[in-house]
Amino acid sequence: MKPLLCVHNISKTFPGHDRPVIKDVTFCVYPGEVLALVGPSGCGKTTTLRTVMGFEHADAGEVLLGEQVLQREKTFVGPDQRGIGFVFQDYALFPHLSVLENVLFGLRGAAFKKRGGPAMTRRRRAQIAKEALWMVGLMGLEDRMPHDLSGGQQQRVALARAIAPGARVILLDEPFSNLDPDLRLATRNEVRMIAHRAKMAVVLVTHDQEEALSTADRLAVMREGRLVQTGPPEEVYNSPATAFVAQFLGRTNLLEGDATGTHAVTPLGRVELEHFTRGKVLLSLRPEHLSMQPAGDEHEPGALCVGKVVSREFKGHDMTFRIRLQSNRHEVSVQTDYATGLAVGDRVCLKARTPAAVVEPDDMTVQLTVPTVG
Repeated sequence: MKPLLCVHNISKTFPGHDRPVIKDVTFCVYPGEVLALVGPSGCGKTTTLRTVMGFEHADAGEVLLGEQVLQREKTFVGPDQRGIGFVFQDYALFPHLSVLENVLFGLRGAAFKKRGGPAMTRRRRAQIAKEALWMVGLMGLEDRMPHDLSGGQQQRVALARAIAPGARVILLDEPFSNLDPDLRLATRNEVRMIAHRAKMAVVLVTHDQEEALSTADRLAVMREGRLVQTGPPEEVYNSPATAFVAQFLGRTNLLEGDATGTHAVTPLGRVELEHFTRGKVLLSLRPEHLSMQPAGDEHEPGALCVGKVVSREFKGHDMTFRIRLQSNRHEVSVQTDYATGLAVGDRVCLKARTPAAVVEPDDMTVQLTVPTVG
């Protein structure tokens, strides 16, 4: 399958800045795929999106829409001629126009000439606009004004306006951040379904790790203007390449160890590794990848009675425990179901349920030890 959108080594430095905002960013997006650009604030996600759209002119690199060159050296296609849809964070709907009129507005300009140009009748344009509204589930609301719609409905109007001109690539910049949690979940599921059904390529920018993991077909994690890891959500979450990726995508336990092939000796005991390696290593084990039992119980083979509970965090559907290991210099987090009946001070047995990921250390690595206490 050929990609709909490819970005190769794009870089951008703003005037007055010594360092590039984005540097050598490369990725492709395929029909029916949602790619999430995720990273902390200021890492270059939105600048990447604006450069792909043509709102910013990259200093280097190329942007391809199928076989069409949108930017390369002296070639630059303006944003209104790229045939790419863009949905802003605040949706940017016209308050004085109805739902249908807002979508019709998206059928103006150079990008729409490919679907019939100025000679196309208003009746035909209205038909196309209604088809886009049907695609996002808003049929019957054509005459509503934006202030009469819910936040999720407004978001879908903005999406319909982006789809209507025939765009097969849609860029979404933090599109769900203004919605309440339940509506955010429902709306992002709808966007994912629309993308898959219409075989569109979607690039979603978000700083919300849960949103990225649950919505995207692939993640592209950014840090300081560069892509540091790209892959399916499960792969990036379970097998992070660096300590930064491990920590950014959720809680994790970072443990130093001595590796001898497929195992390493750590403060948690001897743990299995994802890959064959030797020497000093830094390992990542998610809290849910550790099992825990009271020390007095008959524990499963391989479990070590190595710590005691120093805190517990009840979250309704599950619980997170903080365990101080026997060395008294390390603590780990363990996530269990809601029914685990352990209290602060209880001694426990721990075991890694999955092989640990070997990660590259970086300056984002948290302190691995805790002060010694009596």
